[in-house]
Amino acid sequence: MAESTSRDTGWTADVTSGAEALDALGAEWDRLFLRCSAATPFQSRIWLSSWCRWYGPASGRLRVVSVRYRGVLVGGAALVLTRQWLWRVLRPVGVEQSDFCDVLVDDSGDGVPDARAIVGRLAAAIRGELRFDVLDFPDVRPGSVLARVRDGWRGAAMEVPGEVCLSLPGVPMGEHVESIETTKLRQQLRRRLRELDRVGLEARLIPSAEAEDAMARFLELHRQQWADRPVNTEHLTERFRGHLTTVLRASTEAGETVGFQAVLAEFSLKNKDTLEVEHVASDLLVVGRSMVGGYLYGYLPTLRSRVDVSVALTRAAMTMAAERGIPELSLLRGTEPHKYRLSPNEVRSVRIVLANGFWGAAGLGAIRGRALTSKAVKRLRLRLIRR
Repeated sequence: MAESTSRDTGWTADVTSGAEALDALGAEWDRLFLRCSAATPFQSRIWLSSWCRWYGPASGRLRVVSVRYRGVLVGGAALVLTRQWLWRVLRPVGVEQSDFCDVLVDDSGDGVPDARAIVGRLAAAIRGELRFDVLDFPDVRPGSVLARVRDGWRGAAMEVPGEVCLSLPGVPMGEHVESIETTKLRQQLRRRLRELDRVGLEARLIPSAEAEDAMARFLELHRQQWADRPVNTEHLTERFRGHLTTVLRASTEAGETVGFQAVLAEFSLKNKDTLEVEHVASDLLVVGRSMVGGYLYGYLPTLRSRVDVSVALTRAAMTMAAERGIPELSLLRGTEPHKYRLSPNEVRSVRIVLANGFWGAAGLGAIRGRALTSKAVKRLRLRLIRR
């Protein structure tokens, strides 16, 4: 551990390395997470610690930066040191499995300095305590803490448009449907909701004790759902299942006190002839203070002929958000056509890249060049597809 103390009374900063660095902070990180208004579920300790366990970087690559004021943790960044071409690059922990990336500061104003001061201290700690060339954060939401770090960064910075995420209000779906201006779409959704009521799809939330078996059932449904289409092969791996199982079990046991919970809902239908109950779908949600995120789902392919699966799962998620007083249901990354049936809002993330020194500025230029090339190739592919 490296530690520095500011000349200004009360400020300290340190960097901890190793796979247990986040767990060592424990309740301190949980408290900081609760007191950061921009935090998404993917900055929670449970999510990040589980990722370190199942996807953990090589020994010595993990860096957890902590900023304290009078002994209280008021700023934190969980980072992984990697190599990209000739440059040492810091990326956020869990980036591959997280839809949003950020760092944390206590901006509650409750007994702590102004958030701008904390952001400045966190940026200074990252620059002063770590040896790196580039800080690279993809998938940063509007209003993020990292955007504030970028605004005060002493050095070159770059922002590249990122993924579009679709968002719905945290209200009952029926209420949202009535607010849709397009008459045809509103009528279609009313009809689909009536169909759902007739079919009688039942939902059950999985308790901690059933986490392992329920996760196995869920990912098997996800595999069947994608059986005839290209699937993200990572979703079929043991480590992915292990990560989600650990998150589900730990967050369910912790309850809502840590500000984050993974919720796995199983959906069932009763056969009217045999009265047997069949498990037909599962939906995994990540829940924070200000957002419910629809992370991943799976369903029997035959279910599509009976109900609109997207509407069914989204209605249950919107109900949960409304009951818990959470203002947003994020459909997370991806602009699949079925998501647009619900008339969502578009929220575009950005990729923020910050250079550290002259060599870092050169690395930023290389990243910019590759991003522009990738964008040009993507546009060319779209043109070819359209032709």
